[in-house]
Amino acid sequence: MDTIYLSFLWHMHQPFYKNLWTGEYLLPWVLLHGTKDYYDMPYVIKDYEKIRQNFNLVPSLLLQLKDYVKDDVDDIYLKILKKPADELSGDDKSFILMNFFNANWQNMIKPFPRYYELLKRRGFYYSKEHLDDIIRYFTIQDMRDIQVLFFLSWIDPVFYNIFDELQRLKSKGRFFTEEDKEVIIKVQHEILKGIIPFYKEMAEKGKIELSTSPFYHPIIPLLIDNRIARVALPEITLPEKPFSYPEDADAQIEKALIYFQDTFGYLPVGMWPPEGSVSNDTLKLYMKHNIKWVVTDEDILFKSLNIEERKNDDGYLSYPEYLYRPYIFESDGKKINIIFRDKLLSDLISFHYSRRHPKDAAMDLIKRIVSIGDQVKDKIKKPIVNITMDGENAWENYINDGWDFFRYLYDMIENEDRIRCTTISDYLKEADSFGYLSNCFAGSWINHNFSIWIGHIEDNTAWSLLTETRQLIEIEDPQRKNENAWESIYIAEGSDWNWWYGDDHASENDEIFDLLFRENLSNVYRFLGKEPPPKLSIPVIVEEREVKPKREPVNFIHPTIDGKMTNYFEWIGAGFIENKSHGVAIHESITLIKGLYFGFNERFFYLRADLNRSYLNSEDDITYDIQITAPQRTFNISYSVKDNIVKADIPIIIAYKDILEASIEVESLGVNAHDKLFLWLTLKIKEMRVDRIPSRGYLSITVPSKNFEMEMWYV
Repeated sequence: MDTIYLSFLWHMHQPFYKNLWTGEYLLPWVLLHGTKDYYDMPYVIKDYEKIRQNFNLVPSLLLQLKDYVKDDVDDIYLKILKKPADELSGDDKSFILMNFFNANWQNMIKPFPRYYELLKRRGFYYSKEHLDDIIRYFTIQDMRDIQVLFFLSWIDPVFYNIFDELQRLKSKGRFFTEEDKEVIIKVQHEILKGIIPFYKEMAEKGKIELSTSPFYHPIIPLLIDNRIARVALPEITLPEKPFSYPEDADAQIEKALIYFQDTFGYLPVGMWPPEGSVSNDTLKLYMKHNIKWVVTDEDILFKSLNIEERKNDDGYLSYPEYLYRPYIFESDGKKINIIFRDKLLSDLISFHYSRRHPKDAAMDLIKRIVSIGDQVKDKIKKPIVNITMDGENAWENYINDGWDFFRYLYDMIENEDRIRCTTISDYLKEADSFGYLSNCFAGSWINHNFSIWIGHIEDNTAWSLLTETRQLIEIEDPQRKNENAWESIYIAEGSDWNWWYGDDHASENDEIFDLLFRENLSNVYRFLGKEPPPKLSIPVIVEEREVKPKREPVNFIHPTIDGKMTNYFEWIGAGFIENKSHGVAIHESITLIKGLYFGFNERFFYLRADLNRSYLNSEDDITYDIQITAPQRTFNISYSVKDNIVKADIPIIIAYKDILEASIEVESLGVNAHDKLFLWLTLKIKEMRVDRIPSRGYLSITVPSKNFEMEMWYV
């Protein structure tokens, strides 16, 4: 094959966690990823001759990184770290036990034996109501050790070779002192202050290309007019009042470019549209600001070209010649280049390769890239494979923070003559085979639509509050003289708040994200000298809500209820909901109930819960509670694993081994075709609720008719 160009685009972003009115940071992820991910991602490639990469740095992240270099940064986590262990209050200790184990247990906590010992003492699962009792088992020294070990676990392995003091602390392992905490704070500061200068240095050497995004990472098409969501989803429910402020979209882009230039001394030529969100009007805005290239998802390309692309069992495209070339979008005499990312390769690194041996994962990626080159060698001159993904969130799931994977991968690329690792701007100077787009489908890199950010009752409530506040500031300060009030609006326009609303994502920090969104809107009123309206003190999150499954049933099923996967096909066609209740803001933690399958046949209703047995001990007092609400009554079911006893007000068969399976006669539910059932399942250990699916509200299930399969056939 001829040379195939490979462009990595690592997207570096964090929401704006600072309350602009109080100056306080409510979540620590800029600090923690600052010491674990941002420096080492370009650092790992510095000695490779052939490796060139792209890094997208969002201004809201850069702004916060600069804040953390200051001595007076107001961060609740740092306050707890700095507080002497013998002066910790009961609330401080509760905060530590709830939040200072927020790291990947396998890859970040277990490597520190003392840390894992303390995690087990707290309990893999606990309830907030029992924290006062749990605290009694922790000494002052225990608390100090947790203070140190939490922040040690969030420092990248590369820094243990740079800072001897870190190696000493890791070797020490326990019995830390207040002076040891000072070492942590000093090292954090040194790492954080070196991040931006190192990116600048690597860019000046030509090793990396820097790009940026609109300032607070808003979904630009929705700022221009959120009714654009109907392009991909014509039946979507939208807020009563539309949000249409293209001037805000323009301001977010302009502010980003000015801030980037102030930080790095030049203007970038590329931008990553937040969440890969594009539309015709969005591209025109980028062209207005002389942006030369953007990157988005392959599905946007196929929808723009009106192509129904198919993939074989290995994930390879039927028509690869469409994807692996650059495109030109032209409007009103201006042009912009678009690169479309390979979704499969990006997702393999993001979500799957962490489960494989690092060398095997690297070899698989190289094999796939070379195979793509073979497929297109007679169809495209100088083809490009683009891998775009979050640059900070995947690595805690990898052994050694991903370093082993990267070393194998970059060694292989360095020795593979057929692959040329490039920046996007360098590639575009050489590219020959351009495609042309006259229309760009309006969507994001998630399901080529905007359903993550709009359409759910919580999302729409948030948009309504934003619209009302935006209308107010336009009336009160049309000249935009009140900078803090306008800045608060721009922060509230960020994509991250609605990411956590709705059914798509959930975390232990949902309430804080909800609070921050409402505080940003409240701050508009405060900076304008007005009292925030009472409605902004009411959470947007709806606890008792209808949750729709990720996948609806498509045919009748006939599983064997034996508590194990009897065969692969018995649950094919069932409905499914994935559990997202136990993650930690952006960071995957431990999910005990991984997902719930459900389905029917002419006689029975079936349930199956897939479980993470790694942290479920057979000797634990485990109970599964199921509530099913039918039109006429509610049924309560409780299954004790230890005693193998079912307590229920309805006949039910339950089997529990590798998975939990259950069957109920439909007739006993007293339902008719097309009735709605509302269901939730809770896992308790020693009567403490430790997991629930769905995380909030009730799973909505529609009862099929006897002719369900025939109806689905005609659909």
